[in-house]
Amino acid sequence: MWAAALVLLAACGGAEPPAPEPASLGARAEELLATGCPPLAPISGFVERKDGALLLDGITPFRSTGTNLYYLQQLLSYAQQEQDPQALDAVREVLDDLVCLSLPVARIWGFNDSKDTSSIRRSPAEGFREEGLRGLDQAVWEAKRRGIRLIVPLVNNWGEYGGLPAYAAWASELYGSPVSHDDFFRDAQMKQWWKDYAFMLVNRVNTFTGVRYGDEPAILAWEIGNELRCRSCAGTTALPDTIAELATFLKQIAPKQLVADGGDGFDDNPDPYVGLTNYYAVRGDEGCSFSRLARVDALDMLSYHFYPRNYGFSTPRDAEVWIQRHTDVAMVTGKVAYLGECGYVAPDVERAQSYDAWLRHLFALSGGQLGLFWQLSPAGRVNNDGYAVYSRRDNATAWILARWGKAIH
Repeated sequence: MWAAALVLLAACGGAEPPAPEPASLGARAEELLATGCPPLAPISGFVERKDGALLLDGITPFRSTGTNLYYLQQLLSYAQQEQDPQALDAVREVLDDLVCLSLPVARIWGFNDSKDTSSIRRSPAEGFREEGLRGLDQAVWEAKRRGIRLIVPLVNNWGEYGGLPAYAAWASELYGSPVSHDDFFRDAQMKQWWKDYAFMLVNRVNTFTGVRYGDEPAILAWEIGNELRCRSCAGTTALPDTIAELATFLKQIAPKQLVADGGDGFDDNPDPYVGLTNYYAVRGDEGCSFSRLARVDALDMLSYHFYPRNYGFSTPRDAEVWIQRHTDVAMVTGKVAYLGECGYVAPDVERAQSYDAWLRHLFALSGGQLGLFWQLSPAGRVNNDGYAVYSRRDNATAWILARWGKAIH
């Protein structure tokens, strides 16, 4: 089955695996995970961008499915500090499942600005905490030794793990007056804190691998931040200008690795997205501009996310428009658009059918090169936002992910 699918992909440049009947979805997923899996290819060489394509070592086309595992740094920090075997087992379980499902790319948080024991930075005055950094070190090592490449955002838009609300709290204390989340896009000191962290991390030597982060081929790409938004920036270029500034800095200190924005794919120009049932995400309300980011020289990849209900979308056609038009906008300037997150809350079989349709449009019809869903979870992790896929329980979704992963790779 897999050989036939690969022949189709090679012949057509965007073919798809044969569609299973709904009743058979997940029929072999449990067997797949239980019987042992062939390893992924060892990581060697960097993934590069050239003329709108991702290439391994500048030669071999690189296409991949993947998932978000945002919590790895935190769990491994807990495992090290508290000698918690359950946290370590959870990480190894979910990474082993990525291997079995042929998902060789994971997106993990490369920051932790919280007050938690796993934090990397609680405030600029306290500096960087080795306890948190060693958790990230181990996350990179555990992924790399399984052949899994990583996409690593450097700050969160949201308050989870600190994010821009933490930056605002630091600035409020420094200035002695209230500072907001949105001031990050205007305040030189807040942006300097981001640069300080990026510079430290890129130049850090991983205590598990012995490799400097900036020389690590397992890091597929850095992202400026996760889902950066600025409502008070609407009607201005403050947000894309900030991303351009930070991306330029990052590209200078980490020239071997790809740089991406990490955003939702929101825009301030609805013209390319004609056909959507709701234009909230492309009318500029959140201060974002995918179209402007496409013209930023320092960005190699442009991120877009897809949560149809959150964006007010109501038909399957919305998914097709969203995926195709982001791909088209990026290609005009030689960038690579990639689906950094997608999610759908539904029973297992219904969700599997939606993911199958999205992946079909991404890889078989739009020429997409990279697509990640939110999120894969180990069996014992109960912190579920509703989107989690438990690969040893959600057999239908796991099977869809595995068949696409194997066909692409």
